[in-house]
Amino acid sequence: MSEPAPRLPSRPRLVADEEAKLSPMDRQVEAQPRARRWLLVGGAMALLVACCAALYVRYALTRSVTVREASVVIAPVRREVFTEYVAANAVVAPRKTAYLDAVEGGQVAQVMVEEGAFVTRGQVLLKLTNTNLQLEMLGRQAQLTEQLDRLNQTLLSFEQARVAHERDLIESNAQIEQLTQRQRRRAALRAAGMISKEELGDLAIDLARARKLQAIEIEARDIDEKFRNEQVTQLRSALQKTRENLSVADETLQSLFVKAPISGQLTALDAELGAAKAPGQRIGQIDDSTSYKLEAMVDEFYLGRVKPGQSASAESNGQTWRLEVAKVYTQVTDRQFKVDLYFTQGQSPEGVRRGQSMEVRLEVGAPSRGLVTANGPFFEETGGNWVFVLPPRGHVAQRRKVRFGRRNPEQIEVISGLAAGERIISSGYEQLRKFDRITIEPEKNSTGESQ
Repeated sequence: MSEPAPRLPSRPRLVADEEAKLSPMDRQVEAQPRARRWLLVGGAMALLVACCAALYVRYALTRSVTVREASVVIAPVRREVFTEYVAANAVVAPRKTAYLDAVEGGQVAQVMVEEGAFVTRGQVLLKLTNTNLQLEMLGRQAQLTEQLDRLNQTLLSFEQARVAHERDLIESNAQIEQLTQRQRRRAALRAAGMISKEELGDLAIDLARARKLQAIEIEARDIDEKFRNEQVTQLRSALQKTRENLSVADETLQSLFVKAPISGQLTALDAELGAAKAPGQRIGQIDDSTSYKLEAMVDEFYLGRVKPGQSASAESNGQTWRLEVAKVYTQVTDRQFKVDLYFTQGQSPEGVRRGQSMEVRLEVGAPSRGLVTANGPFFEETGGNWVFVLPPRGHVAQRRKVRFGRRNPEQIEVISGLAAGERIISSGYEQLRKFDRITIEPEKNSTGESQ
């Protein structure tokens, strides 16, 4: 039979043996429980998984790209004054322009000035001939002159009749005065018995007849004066109209002499010797060379916001000119409307010439202070709803929702989403719109160091 296996000592005995081996300087450490050990291992594993998940979400799920600093435009966000204005191209034009037309038409007989010359008001520029018109006007003048003579004769007859009545009344008054004095003397003689009663009676009859004739003469004078006043008023009106017609006829003949209506430069003249011009045909143009204006075309979006009196400015050859809206034309052509602007200095500045182009800034809102940033192509591509934002220091841009307000060609008003000191990528987003995170790689100088 095999020998039985040796019997292992029990645990209390082993512990007692181990304790017997310890010296008085040794301290016994109790073993960690197994459950606590597994708890620590599980916590470490969970922490590792969480870190891996965070790194995955941050770097694996976020779409990112690295671009060179030279390929983008970075604009700061800062607090300053914002002015809403519209940029437009304007052309210098004369403030006053006069046109030359052939009023009655005719054939060019003589040209006194050349195109481009400076002329004065009333100066004869060219002469037209129109034989039919001249004969017609001469005949009309003869008729009007004859009519004027008849009217003057009628008026003269009325005046002669008035004078005749006045003369008759004077004679009648004199006759009555003579008869009255004679009657007075005869009455004295009759009282002395020197004349007969019949003679005194005949004298009284003559005096009464003279007074009745005077009354009839006065009545006739009053009737004639009443009708004469009405007729004279009508005659004077007819005389005035006849004189006006004569003046018109004379002006019609004078219209064959084309004169300058204003002083200025004859910028256009279409008149060759012998050329026939129809009535109303445009011959030339005179521009006032002492004052100019600007004609600008503005987008129809601002039609309701542009009013006369608004301020504007223009730049040319390094100089800035202050302007004021003088007139707004409401007719829209090619989605634009026309605006006339006058120089606020009163007269046009020196060096300005007709047809010269200028950049105009038309103010459509009051200046206000707030957060602003640079305008750029990004706004049209994002609709102003989001933008790539960089911190004040750093090279990593994150996509962020923002809200913008008013804008002009240079600036955009920031409502929310950005803070002063931050920066945005203001260039186009055509190649960047699918990313959420952009790393800007700084440019290196000649020594290989980042700038």
